[in-house]
Amino acid sequence: MGYGRDHEKEAGGSGTGVRRRIGIAHGCGHALLSAAGVPGQAGLGPSCGPHVTVDLRGSPGSVSWRLPEPGPATDAAPCVVLADRAGCAEFAVLQDTLHYLGVPSVRVDAETVAALRLSATLAAPVRADRPTADRPTADRPTTDGAPAASGGVAGGRPCAVLDLDGRRIAPTVVWARHFSLRAMPASASAAQTLLRAESWHAVVRQLCSLAPASLPGNRPGRLEQLAGAAAAGIRVPRTIVTTDPAGAAAAMPGRRVVVKVVGEHFVETSPGLLTGVLPEIAARAEVLRRPALDYPVIVQEHVEHDAELRVYHVAGAVHAYAVRKRAPDSPWREAAEVAVTPVAAPPAVADAVRGLASLWGLTYGAFDLLLSAGEVVFLEVNTDGDWRWFEAKAGGRPVSTAVALAIRTLHLTALGIAGPPSPPELVDFLLLGARTLGSGR
Repeated sequence: MGYGRDHEKEAGGSGTGVRRRIGIAHGCGHALLSAAGVPGQAGLGPSCGPHVTVDLRGSPGSVSWRLPEPGPATDAAPCVVLADRAGCAEFAVLQDTLHYLGVPSVRVDAETVAALRLSATLAAPVRADRPTADRPTADRPTTDGAPAASGGVAGGRPCAVLDLDGRRIAPTVVWARHFSLRAMPASASAAQTLLRAESWHAVVRQLCSLAPASLPGNRPGRLEQLAGAAAAGIRVPRTIVTTDPAGAAAAMPGRRVVVKVVGEHFVETSPGLLTGVLPEIAARAEVLRRPALDYPVIVQEHVEHDAELRVYHVAGAVHAYAVRKRAPDSPWREAAEVAVTPVAAPPAVADAVRGLASLWGLTYGAFDLLLSAGEVVFLEVNTDGDWRWFEAKAGGRPVSTAVALAIRTLHLTALGIAGPPSPPELVDFLLLGARTLGSGR
C-alpha cells in the first residue's frame, strides 16, 4: 500500500525501537504514530522490522465532483475517475489542478464508497489500433519511450457509462491507489462486510481494465520486481526469501543485512488502523541469533552505496531526488532529519527506470535505487508511492506537474483529441492555487 511515507529504502542504520507516540501530518490525513505498535495488541514479532501504527479513522470521506455544467440527461460526461483513501493529499491536489486544466473528474474514497448509488452500462470496447467508421486510420503507437497506458481500450474510446449518485459519466482514465477493501467500514455481519468490500474493490479494479487508460499500470510484487530487474541486467541485492532469517543471514556477505516483508509494508487490522512493518538494517551477527518465523520474509545483503535515489516515472518522464537519512524508518520517526534534494537522473538511472516501467507496463511508479561506485542498484518500485512529501522537502512541483499533464493527455486521447499539451509552466502556476497541506512520505 505504501501509505504516507512509503519509501523504506535500504540506507542508514536500524531504528532505535524507543516507544513514542506523535502526531504527524502526511499524505493520508492526520495520523498517530506508535513505534511499539498498537497498545494492547500482539506485536508482529521481532524479526520483521520496526513497527509503526497509522490511525486514519478520523479522516473524513466524501465524493468530490469536478464536472462541467450538466448537459442533456442522456449525455454521459467524459470524466477522469480517481479512487483513493479519505484525506490523501495527492489526489485532492491533482483533482484541483485537472479542474483548472478543464479536465472533469470525480474522486471517491474507500471509506465512503459503499454509500454510493451505482449503475454501470457496458459497451463493446473500441481499440485505438482497430479502424472504425469514424476512425478509418488506426492510431500509431507512441514513440516517446513511454509504455502505453494500461487499460482494456488502451487509447480507445470509453466503453462503460456509470450512473453514480444520479450523475452519468463515461470514465476516460481511472487511477486507483491505496484503495483497500480493508478500509471499508464493518457491518454487523462479517460475511456482508466482506462481500460489500470485495464487490466494490472488484468494480474499481475492473473499471481500470475497461477504461481507455488506467494508472498506475501493472502491480508487480517485490519478488517479481527483483527477478525482472535482474533479468534486465540491472543489479539487485542478493536476496533470500525464508522463514529462517538466521539461516539466510549466514549465507550473506558483510556485517549487515536488510530484513523486509514480502508483501505490503502495512497491514490494516481494522478499518483505518494500520500497522506498518518497515525494512530494517540489522547487524548480521544479531540476525544469526533470531528464531525461525511462521511467515516468510526477505533477507538481503546490505549494499554499500554512494547515493540513494527516489525516482518517479510518469508516462516516460523521469524526476529524481537524492535522499539522505539515518535509517529506513527515519521519514516516520525523524522526518526533520531527512534531506531530500532534486537531482538530474544520471543516464543509466533514467534508462533503467524507463526500461523497467516498460517491462512492467507502468505509467506511474516510484522507484527506489542506489548508486554504488557508479552502478545502478534496484531496490523496489512502489506503484502507489506518494510524491508530495518529497516535493515539499525539496521545493518545486515537478512530479505534480508531470502527473497532471499525463492525465490530461490520456483524457484527451480517449476522446480522440490530439491538441497541443499544456506547457509545464502553466501547470506549475495553476498548482500555486492547489492545496498544499498534508504531503505524504
